[in-house]
Parts: sequence; C-alpha cells; structure tokens
Amino acid sequence: MDVVKDDELISGHAFNTIEDRVTAVMAGLDKAKEETGEKTIYMINVTDNLPKVYDNIATVQAHGGNGILINYLPQGLSVVQHIAEDPSVKIPIQMHMDFAGVWYCDAWSGVTSKLTLGKLPRLVGGDVVVMPAPYGKAPVVPERFIQNAMECVYPLPGIKPMMPMPSGGITPGMVEFAMRDIGSNIMIGAGGGIHSHEMGPTSGAIAFRQAIDAFMACIPAKKAAKEHKELGVAMGMWGSKKTGK
Repeated sequence: MDVVKDDELISGHAFNTIEDRVTAVMAGLDKAKEETGEKTIYMINVTDNLPKVYDNIATVQAHGGNGILINYLPQGLSVVQHIAEDPSVKIPIQMHMDFAGVWYCDAWSGVTSKLTLGKLPRLVGGDVVVMPAPYGKAPVVPERFIQNAMECVYPLPGIKPMMPMPSGGITPGMVEFAMRDIGSNIMIGAGGGIHSHEMGPTSGAIAFRQAIDAFMACIPAKKAAKEHKELGVAMGMWGSKKTGK
C-alpha cells in the first residue's frame, strides 16, 4: 500500500498514545522500505480538543511522522484551515468525513454532499478527502458520488486540487468501477478488503495492486483474476458486488 491510516475513532488515548503509535508504525514502514524500496505514508489521527490538536501534530512531526488525519467537521473547518496554513506543518493532511452524514443525509435540510465532502474540505487546505463510494457498503447515489469527486479537482483560482479517496467496503473487484467513474488520480480506501483476504493482509494488498494494474492495462478484473492468484482469491470471495448487506 502507498498509504496507511488510523481509524477515525482512534486518536490519543492513554492505552494507545500518538507518540507510541507513530514511533511503532514508522519503524514498521522503514523496515518495509528496506525490503521493497517503496515509501509509505502513515496518516495518523490527530483530531482532539483545542489546543491539544496542535500538540498532537508537533508530536507526530517530532517523531518522524509523514502524514496526519483530521476529522475535519468535528474538529472545525477554521481550525483545519489554520493548521493547513501553518508553515510549521510540513506533512500532508488527510480529511476524514466523520460526522458528514449529519450535514448532508437529511432529505429536507442540511448542506449538499458536494460541498460537505468536496469543496469545503478542499477550501480549508485538505490534501486528500475520504468520501463514501457507491460500490461497497455506503448508501450513495452514483451520480452524486461523481459530483463530490469533481468538486475536489475542478479548477478554482488559487486553490490546489484535493485527491478524492472513495471508501466504504471497497474490495479489489470494485477498483475498476471507481477508476472508470472518477479517473486514476485517486486514492483507493480499503480496510476489510485487505485484512479479510483469505490469504492474509499482504495478499489483500497485492490483490488491490493487481486490480489497479489490470485497469491501467485495459484488462477487466475478471480476466486478470485468472492470471493472478491474490486477485483471483479476492474475486472468489467478493466478486464485484456491493458489500455490507
């Protein structure tokens, strides 16, 4: 995997401190780099009360961390903007959609999802945003999902694009749908699709790589699955159907 992330509900706890977590995970990533030659980013959740969130970020950077995750709506958009504009924060910011349903899921009130999940986190400085995708377990209208992703990348004067990260029950068989709908400049969010793989999480990660490579080579996932064991096992477990039902 190119990026690993904390769960959005894990932050700085007495039984699992940010200092201990960033130290242990970065050591593991350094070991992996020695074996593979590839660098991996660890997005560690720093969401917290003020001013503790700033202390958390300082701890991450002091211990060699190379990314942070923030639940941008509970944390507050203005706080996130202040963090993004702080020159001392030199690592990428992953925005997590936690609490977003309260904003946009009501049929009669709230804020549209393309603002909640796209434009607003982009305007305050997010580099990547986790958003629900229609392929897995999330109840998302496909057309609205595409609109949400477009808000991340369409031209805005003076504002950089933000990478969309479709997530929510994503398995290797869904990769081709996501890349078909919103392109290849995305981050695929996968948890259970990796760790629940029958051959183990390493094979789960390999299966996603194989699915991505297949799409880039214009090969359907079902055809590629016949040639790659890890992807074949994943397709046998989940196919391309929705998860979470």
